[in-house]
Amino acid sequence: MYTFTSVAALCGLLERAYHAGPGETGRAQFVDALKTTYEFEDRAAHLYAETVLGSNSDNSAGIVRTNAERLIGTWRATGASSLADIGYGGNALSSRVEEWNFADDLTYTYRLEKQISLMSPYGSMVRPSLTSEGGLWVPPDRTGPQINVLLLRDGTNGRKAMVDWLGSDDDRPMQCLINGTRFLRF
Repeated sequence: MYTFTSVAALCGLLERAYHAGPGETGRAQFVDALKTTYEFEDRAAHLYAETVLGSNSDNSAGIVRTNAERLIGTWRATGASSLADIGYGGNALSSRVEEWNFADDLTYTYRLEKQISLMSPYGSMVRPSLTSEGGLWVPPDRTGPQINVLLLRDGTNGRKAMVDWLGSDDDRPMQCLINGTRFLRF
């Protein structure tokens, strides 16, 4: 499977799909292009088309471009908490760093680093863990204070990530919620 070189390349294909016909007609042509030119599997091509051409209207490409430009970049959330006071001067702490990177070529990476630390006068222990994934991200052709971005992990398995712009109308917001967690542009 191939990906688009840029958001502009995707928007050009979306405009051609709309000119082929609004609604299902253009969506079907877009699915065919994804399958033949970009070697998408059938299910992934349909999920992609339903997201970027949900309404397949004359301004779908512009809305997709705006949503993509607002989200492109690196977003980071950090946190730490005390898990327990284990007595005799000991503590258990937990920390996490969560990061999303949405690229202009419509690929994404996600990393979640966690660390649990136990400390006492008798010694300490640290348990790190790392979760990561990557794939394609698909901005929708719908506007609003919240959007659902399609994530195609490894280009096939589709799931949605809900992005809440926290009431911002900025072209480049500096914070947002992704799946309920507050992220800052990094």
